[in-house]
Amino acid sequence: MNRFGPVGGINLIYTTLETKSGPIQAMAIHDVTKFYHNDLIVADSCGIMTVFCSQQILCRQSIAESSISSIQVDKDKTGNIVIVMSTEAGVISGVLPSSERWRINLHDLGNNMNPKQTVSVRSLLAAELVNQHGHMSSYIMAADDNKNLIIIHQGTIVAILKTTSIITAMCQGRFVAEDQLLPLGIPSGGGPAISSQVALGSESGAVYIFHNFNVTEDEYANTQYPITNLRALTVPDKDTDLLLCTGHFNSLNVYSDGKKVAQHQTPDWINSLEVADLDGDGTKEVVFGCLDNSVHAVKVSPT
Repeated sequence: MNRFGPVGGINLIYTTLETKSGPIQAMAIHDVTKFYHNDLIVADSCGIMTVFCSQQILCRQSIAESSISSIQVDKDKTGNIVIVMSTEAGVISGVLPSSERWRINLHDLGNNMNPKQTVSVRSLLAAELVNQHGHMSSYIMAADDNKNLIIIHQGTIVAILKTTSIITAMCQGRFVAEDQLLPLGIPSGGGPAISSQVALGSESGAVYIFHNFNVTEDEYANTQYPITNLRALTVPDKDTDLLLCTGHFNSLNVYSDGKKVAQHQTPDWINSLEVADLDGDGTKEVVFGCLDNSVHAVKVSPT
């Protein structure tokens, strides 16, 4: 249903879409059907995925018996797309709008976990990583509440790394200068070193850098409080990205090369964080929502 109304002198078109299922827990926008410019992927607390195409329900699929907590879209070099979702019950699924491609239940990794303990996925990320041949390839990174960082390629677990703390947020970028990571940056296949870094934010407040299937022992930064969101912000004339960090604290923290270079105070904890060019001036703004229902947008201009 469309409703029209003036807001601040601008007429806005509101479109309401109904999933006809449970409370929504995660959403993603991506062209997964090739029918329309962009599709809306919605996951809810009943374990149902709904795909909207041109504002109509294209398909509805039961993914799990528990709530779906995260959605990522994995796209390989050939353009093939898989929707990857994780649940609170430790299940990671790769699906298409019409079928399931693969499923991993973290409870099945009995040699790695206590079988009596419930496992939950705390963070999920689709990332482009350098493989053993020195080429970029698409992977899924999943962190659970047993301090495991699980690397998945095409539905197969290729590595499980132990982390010092539970990883609660991840983002890809270039946060450390290449020469500082050179011992880990040389591919085993002998090809050229390619920067492929992922920032890992933890429940302890520490941030680590994942590079070449290793996690740095040294902390990149530490907020002293649990981290909930990480985003990379690329700025002109700078070799490394800024790292935006939020968590159980009333501020947006900005780090550059491991040092906190800015802190924007907020009225409450930030529970959502995105980077986008809102006004079309070519400079991306940082948009975040707080637990007090306020939404803010700030420009980060490094000096």
